[in-house]
This record gives sequence, C-alpha cells and structure tokens, in this order.
Amino acid sequence: MMLTWTDPETGLEWQCATPGEMTWAQAVEYAGALSLGGKSDWRLPSARELETLLDRSRYRPVMRKEVPFRDHLSYWSSTTFSGGTDSAWIVMFDGAYVLSYYKTNSYYVRCVRGEEF
Repeated sequence: MMLTWTDPETGLEWQCATPGEMTWAQAVEYAGALSLGGKSDWRLPSARELETLLDRSRYRPVMRKEVPFRDHLSYWSSTTFSGGTDSAWIVMFDGAYVLSYYKTNSYYVRCVRGEEF
C-alpha cells in the first residue's frame, strides 16, 4: 500500500491514509508531528489545496480519477473562516461542498507537503 502520493498537477505530496476524525486543533497538532516516508514537513492543507483533488469539470464534482485515496468524507483544511476564528473550512468530497464549521467539531484529516498555495 502506498504511504504517499504526489499529485502530478500540483506537485503536492499527500498522505494516502487518513488517521481518522479529530477536532481542528488536534488535526493541526497531528500534522505538525507527522513523520511519513522519511519526511517531517507535513501540514494540514489549505481549502484551496484540498479542492485541487476535485474534478471540477463535472456537474457534481468528485475526486479526480488519478487520486488513489478516493472517498466521500469531509476533511479539515488549515484555512480559518474570516468571519470568526472559532471556525475553519472543510471540504466535503460527497458533493464537493466547501463549508465552514466550528473547530471543535470532528472531521477527517489528510496531510500534505510541498509549496503551499
């Protein structure tokens, strides 16, 4: 099983397996402590980076076909909601929604490394 996958479109390297659900603070702490594939510069992806995994050419976007960890879960981003720092953006891969929720809620985590955008 692959531990990581490098996206040929963005150059970002993604963690293949999710560690499960956690709060936003737990997700940030997890990402900062992650050592995977001999690398330790992992982080929580921005909402924009998570969206790059979607096939936006479809009416109802799903994860792009080449993404090896395709699922329909909701993932935390590192992007805090500008309307209130107690919320952050998540990307829901079931329907391709990008919504903000309280950081105390629990959602899935998938870390990334590479040049942030």
